[in-house]
Amino acid sequence: MKLGYIEKRTFWLLMLASFFNGFVFGTFNIQDIVAKKALLALDWQITILVMLWPLSNLFSIWWGKALERSKSISKFFVLTAFIGRLVLLFMLWTHSYYSYLIIMIFVFSFNSLLSPAQNSIYRHNISVENRGVLFGYTASLVTLIAIIFSYSAGKLMDVNEDWFRYIFSVAGLMGCVSSLLMAMIKIENKKYNTAKLKLKQFFITPVMSTVNILKKDKDFAIFQRNFFIYGIGFMIILPAIPKFLVEYLKMDYSQTFMAKGIISQLGILFLSPIAGWIHDKKNPSFFTFIAFFTLGCYPLILLISSFLIGSGIENYIVYFAYLVFGIGMSGIVISWNMSSIFFAGDDDVSMYQSVHVTLTGLRALIVPFIGYFILKYLGVKVVFIISISMFWLASILSYLDYLRICKSGLVYSAKFDRIVKYFRRIAPRG
Repeated sequence: MKLGYIEKRTFWLLMLASFFNGFVFGTFNIQDIVAKKALLALDWQITILVMLWPLSNLFSIWWGKALERSKSISKFFVLTAFIGRLVLLFMLWTHSYYSYLIIMIFVFSFNSLLSPAQNSIYRHNISVENRGVLFGYTASLVTLIAIIFSYSAGKLMDVNEDWFRYIFSVAGLMGCVSSLLMAMIKIENKKYNTAKLKLKQFFITPVMSTVNILKKDKDFAIFQRNFFIYGIGFMIILPAIPKFLVEYLKMDYSQTFMAKGIISQLGILFLSPIAGWIHDKKNPSFFTFIAFFTLGCYPLILLISSFLIGSGIENYIVYFAYLVFGIGMSGIVISWNMSSIFFAGDDDVSMYQSVHVTLTGLRALIVPFIGYFILKYLGVKVVFIISISMFWLASILSYLDYLRICKSGLVYSAKFDRIVKYFRRIAPRG
């Protein structure tokens, strides 16, 4: 793999930024458990909290429009550094769920800017053949730091759970450094619209652009449909996880952080570069077919563990579930960040990625609440079963979409060719 000067400089700045960003992502993995155990949050309060990350993605289409109109994206990273990351310092004075919630609203709102901005960097500064694998390396580094940070946080909070305030404050400082490093990356040959943007255009145009992109690009729209269904499986289980780990399994901080913050990240840590390489070689629909199917095994194994509470092995089964989760997520992380580039072609990738991210926000408006009501009235096992169904439905639809694309001649598939020949051979004649 040969890198030019711009690619090398961009890659090393991305790696440095990823190192510091790992501290922030470490807190993302544990923030619901902290609220449940340290702040005694109720189930409905946890539901609101876990909605924040995906719901904040609704802002992404407006961030995407702002990026589309800007000559430089550096100022957006600076804005994120001082408002979206340093705000975590206010955790030092946090003693209630509601103040905790307000701080996390700021963090996640500005986090929705990073995905389309980062995609612009990869689109303009990294060649097509290197994007997936280089992103895989940065994802692995983020994950490694998040694992170390989560492990340390669990040990510290088992000693004194009030230390979460200092843990989150450190993450805020590191996140600020990460965003400032991203601001140092200069995009080459970026096209931007110099026309003055009116307020009405800012609010209405991105919504219309989202609709137009989905109407115009049918392949992208089908891909988003499948991702939407996967997202239902992913989000519907979120309100149930803290309750299941803390109240059903009676896990302490070290055990819950081990599952959610460490074991769940091992697949992303070790497999992201490989997943990135595969993504560069395969159509996104085939890639997500594998990832969605693997993720469906995660709630399946959790469901099995729910029948074994009191056996003494239930925690180990949960650890295995999170290991499978990490393997599946190694593919999702790559696809989440890179697939929009594949579909955008010569169009502005920041708007494509913004559409992708914003649809996540639309899911978040309703799916976690559905998960909460199912959890409350039908129980955690039913939540797991519905999650399994959604993951595997998305997987089946992705594979059917891949076959459609192969049949249309857009992607050559030797396997598809063999399937067609087989059915022709066994088909009745005449």
